[in-house]
Amino acid sequence: MEKIGKSRTCSIFDENSDRFNILAYFTIAIQVLKIPEEMISGRQAMLLDGFSSKIKGVKITEFPSILIGQLGKNENFVDAISGSEVMEYCLATILEGQTLLGGRIVILECKNIPHLFDLYEMFGFNLLEKDYADSELVQMFKILSETEIIQSDEEK
Repeated sequence: MEKIGKSRTCSIFDENSDRFNILAYFTIAIQVLKIPEEMISGRQAMLLDGFSSKIKGVKITEFPSILIGQLGKNENFVDAISGSEVMEYCLATILEGQTLLGGRIVILECKNIPHLFDLYEMFGFNLLEKDYADSELVQMFKILSETEIIQSDEEK
């Protein structure tokens, strides 16, 4: 995916070690969040779009998004970095790209595991409400706030 330009994978490594130890990684990509028309209200469409719920009278059901495609820690250094720290690096990288490209929705898919939900909810992600099959990954989303998107010159 990296070679064909569909995603970018970033590594987090231990700068204090003489060896090149990758502690964690994350992959980000551009993705379209598609929600079936019958599963989205006009209010939800407007919330996700940020501007309107319809285009030429047709409800908006597809939203440009930034996908966190993978996020993980190296099992050999599991105590060297926390999941929160990996998310902080990931979101900082997303916000760097967002300043150049735009975008306001960040999405991810994860297993239906409580500690993963807790981690992602701590960073402002919400479960995308829909019917999921038992083994299906669930989708979570975060709408970047105006303060995250727009930075003053002093903050840059």
